[in-house]
Amino acid sequence: MLQSGNLDVSVVLPFGDHEDVIGTAVQRVAAYLDERGLAFEILAVDDDSGDNSHAVLALVRSGDPRLAHVTEILTVPARSRQHGYEYGLLRARGAVVWLLDPHAAAGDLVPFDGAYQRVEAGERDVVVHKRRFSIVHRTRSGPLLSGIKGHGGQFHSRLAQRARLRGLTVEPAEAGWRNRPGGIRRLLSALSHGLTY
Repeated sequence: MLQSGNLDVSVVLPFGDHEDVIGTAVQRVAAYLDERGLAFEILAVDDDSGDNSHAVLALVRSGDPRLAHVTEILTVPARSRQHGYEYGLLRARGAVVWLLDPHAAAGDLVPFDGAYQRVEAGERDVVVHKRRFSIVHRTRSGPLLSGIKGHGGQFHSRLAQRARLRGLTVEPAEAGWRNRPGGIRRLLSALSHGLTY
């Protein structure tokens, strides 16, 4: 059972066949947030895993009682595959939600600090860091995730684009989709085809 009370951060961590990194990802993120004194939960969302990811998560949770209290394993229904972020966000209880892929959790987590502070203070609704992860305000940004499929950089770019189009405050930590070759052309095309960018 997850800790009760007010949570500062919910981490939504969708996984597929990530048995090689999922355990380390959960441990690293939990240690990182713990060091910052934040109350958090980690929602590991099975988004069509066919390997031993569940077993790895079970071992990690049983080996560290603290992780058992902050980590929950969810399974996306078959009809909703590739919507792991959306599924996790619907169950998140934190004021701020960190949308993170297991491979991105192996990288530098320090950029989370500034992004979290800006979203928590209400300065931004969404912060996308180098198309690696996103930090969002749960209640203001929740509806944005509806229907966005996938993981990784493409997901984060689509989230930022949708947030901008809906008038939310977005901060990419890099130039992002606007500076990619043909970015404006693809955006205009996406707008004319119902936001499938």
